[in-house]
Amino acid sequence: MSRFDGFPGHIERYAGRVRGADSRETGGRDRGYHLVYCDGHDGSHVTVLTSGLREHTAGAPLPQELLCTVHAAQELHGKHLTGVIAEPLTESASRVGYGALIMNDRALLPETEIAGALAAPHPYFADEFDVLLDGDGRPVLQLITLLPITRGEAQLVSRYGKDVLYDRWEQNGTDLTDVRRRSVG
Repeated sequence: MSRFDGFPGHIERYAGRVRGADSRETGGRDRGYHLVYCDGHDGSHVTVLTSGLREHTAGAPLPQELLCTVHAAQELHGKHLTGVIAEPLTESASRVGYGALIMNDRALLPETEIAGALAAPHPYFADEFDVLLDGDGRPVLQLITLLPITRGEAQLVSRYGKDVLYDRWEQNGTDLTDVRRRSVG
């Protein structure tokens, strides 16, 4: 019995029904994780998450998996953002913590202003989602949500901290699952 046996049920409870997964194989090589697709309970969102990254997150207090929740019609964007961030973590056996900015020098997602992600607890799922517990109630896995972020928003975080960005998102009623949203930075 694996300490991660509760992972599929945990994901389905919060993110929705697991619809399928991409193979670990891509471009003739093993990327080290699957990309799993979960259809939200109301059908309006999809969550794309890694499964297997936990085998590669050295130095983390807990093994990690990454995820991104987006509008259902933006699934390819969620897949791209999750994969482009998971790839270097796998290759370097490194990890990412809450508050980390993972940025590109230009837009990462076509037809959007999104240039990276802010690693965070999930903004819409219950607090219990972010850490998987084993059968004895011990933490065994941390789930890191990738919030799509624009270059202007990243600069705001760099200058003033993430709390200022969260305040702006709240003031503007920002839908953090919409990669086509306007920047508040």
